Amino acid sequence: MASPRRSIELRTRGRVSTALVKRIAHGDESAFATLYDTTCGLIYGLLLRMLGNSETAEQVLAAVYQEAWAQAATYDEKREEPLRWLITLARHRAIVRLSADSQERQAGLLKIAGRTLTTNPKTDEMISEPQRIVREALAALPPAQQQIIELAYFSGLRQNEIAAQLGLSLQLVQTGMRAGMMRLRESLIAVGETHSA
Repeated sequence: MASPRRSIELRTRGRVSTALVKRIAHGDESAFATLYDTTCGLIYGLLLRMLGNSETAEQVLAAVYQEAWAQAATYDEKREEPLRWLITLARHRAIVRLSADSQERQAGLLKIAGRTLTTNPKTDEMISEPQRIVREALAALPPAQQQIIELAYFSGLRQNEIAAQLGLSLQLVQTGMRAGMMRLRESLIAVGETHSA
């Protein structure tokens, strides 16, 4: 038995024809309304699953149909069925949105990370002892290892994203991460032994 989503897709596929897209390419607004009415539930569901936020999914949904209207003339029936074409437009828009949101979040986190790692005599008094110890241990690392660890822990980047951002190989990022974490661990163990003695 087909899944509910697959059943909806199969029912929708039969109502979205190449002729409908060709009519849209010639500016037929009623054909566009038919396309929208027939497919918006399926496309919205896909976007909501990908984006996880109804408001964002609605914004991207509008952009998908604007693009479908604008790109209908470039639709190639030999490459894919009309519904598959629309799903591809939606997936692409969702990925672009996720990437843009991720970059904004990373930029914000980098600003926060930069503020937390810079020293400021006025705020240094308010930092707890464990925070001060970690900050000093991190500052003692070679700059490359420090940068990799900051991007991973303060910005939430995965190793492949760090490699892309810094223009390094994944292996170099992995090696730098491991070496930096080992040095941090050694520093923190040494500080812990000093305090317990």
